[in-house]
Amino acid sequence: MTGESGGYAAPNDLGALRAFLDANPGAAILAGGQSLLPSLRGKAPPQFVDIGRIAALKAIETGSRVRVGAGVTLAALARHPAAAGGIAEAIGFVGNVTIRNRATVGGCLAWADPRGEIPLILLALGGTVETDRREIAVEDFIAGPFLTTLEPGEVIVAATFEAGRKLAFEELLVRNSTGRAVVAVACERVGEAGRYTVSGLVDRPVRSTPIADDPSPWFDDLLLQFPVLADASSPAYRWRVLRALALRARDRA
Repeated sequence: MTGESGGYAAPNDLGALRAFLDANPGAAILAGGQSLLPSLRGKAPPQFVDIGRIAALKAIETGSRVRVGAGVTLAALARHPAAAGGIAEAIGFVGNVTIRNRATVGGCLAWADPRGEIPLILLALGGTVETDRREIAVEDFIAGPFLTTLEPGEVIVAATFEAGRKLAFEELLVRNSTGRAVVAVACERVGEAGRYTVSGLVDRPVRSTPIADDPSPWFDDLLLQFPVLADASSPAYRWRVLRALALRARDRA
């Protein structure tokens, strides 16, 4: 394929993918396309490289850490035994059945939606992002709304997280054709305390240390530490909803 825009390629392995990206800087990696394609409306189409034929990106490997290939769909992950303990519950809030059947773990991470369920749940579980160059902790991977620390041409190949942990997940969702989270929280019980991971209040998902009492002071600190996420709803409203969801999640954890 040649030319600066409008082309398509579908390599069968990671080596061919790497060679294509090296030869075609700026090509867009196409996985499920659920976020990428709508974002291109009204724009000249880029070169696309479809990773859907790369079998190595579709495996789920279990052990002390679970390794999920970047091409694994959210629906496939939700059906896997490794998704017990809160992951499948969180995935159930994503969009609709069609979206869950096409959206991939790698695509959700690369898109870095500040309200995205996959970045939040992976952060809660001590997750990492594996690329073809390095391994990055999720908290270091997401740099802001729809921003990551991926370098040009770097490819997400998998995500990992600690196996066997249990989370309680709560989300306020705007119910429409695709669904849009307002705020969400995952809580993990740590002794008598709860460790919270939240999204929707500031410009990225954030995880707390264990909190024995009301998490409200931590929410206040987040508003001072990070830019407030732009939204039609007020930060005060989202703060109140998030506190209610956090306390509910703590009771269930």
